[in-house]
Amino acid sequence: MVIGIVENLYSSYDFTNKALKSFSDWLILIFINLMAVAGALLIFCGVFGMIISALSAYNLPTMTSNSMVLGDPISSSMTSAFAMAGIFSMVFIGLGIILALIFGILLTGVQIRAYRGGEFTLGSYGGMFLDGLLATIISFIYFIPYIIISILLNFGPMMNPAYVIASMIIEIVVMIVTMLFYLMAVIRFAKVQKFSAAFELKEILNVISTIGWLTYIVNIIVVGIVILVIYLILALIPVVGWGLLIVVMPFLIIWEARFFGALYESATATKEIEPASP
Repeated sequence: MVIGIVENLYSSYDFTNKALKSFSDWLILIFINLMAVAGALLIFCGVFGMIISALSAYNLPTMTSNSMVLGDPISSSMTSAFAMAGIFSMVFIGLGIILALIFGILLTGVQIRAYRGGEFTLGSYGGMFLDGLLATIISFIYFIPYIIISILLNFGPMMNPAYVIASMIIEIVVMIVTMLFYLMAVIRFAKVQKFSAAFELKEILNVISTIGWLTYIVNIIVVGIVILVIYLILALIPVVGWGLLIVVMPFLIIWEARFFGALYESATATKEIEPASP
């Protein structure tokens, strides 16, 4: 029998409590999460800086035409300042990509360990990074069809409102289906510990069918609502809430991963005990 939502919520909570019983492990996860977020912020700041620098450089002739001649010391210093801002922006983007990739992959590795179940422990960070890297590659492969479809749809008559709406609907449907398959695929990879296991579509479809498509979607919605409510409550509390959000995020990451890992386990166990057809 597939595990119920309420039962799974509580059992995943218990699992996460045991997983984070070590204060040092919690601090390590907070650090990993902060570095991943810092990487994303650096990328954002770098891109924003590049845009501002490009716009400022483009408008420089207009800015200087009424007050100074291009090539004078003031104009040259402004040009140099914009160039330096562009260089710093590129450094921010590069550093942000490195941080986001390394620590984002590590966070994915943490999720893989929670999907896998058993006793959750940190350590063996090389293995955790490799798990996260393989899961990231699996994610990219699964989303290739969505990327191709999105690109092809953009070559259509985009001035036609009906076509634009239809394209958006198609993209949303493809995205949802891809995410439904990918989630069970990456959990299967975590369980079987084989890269190819993530692409055994027949087995993955059997797991989803055992859970039930509607039940599966309801589970995702419930978990999403719980996490969204927690995020919103903490985000609306200035300073203190933001600090608590940083502390709570590792707990939510492991809790969510264990929830879907347990859902997968209950579906495969149900499949194994089903009586054979006569």
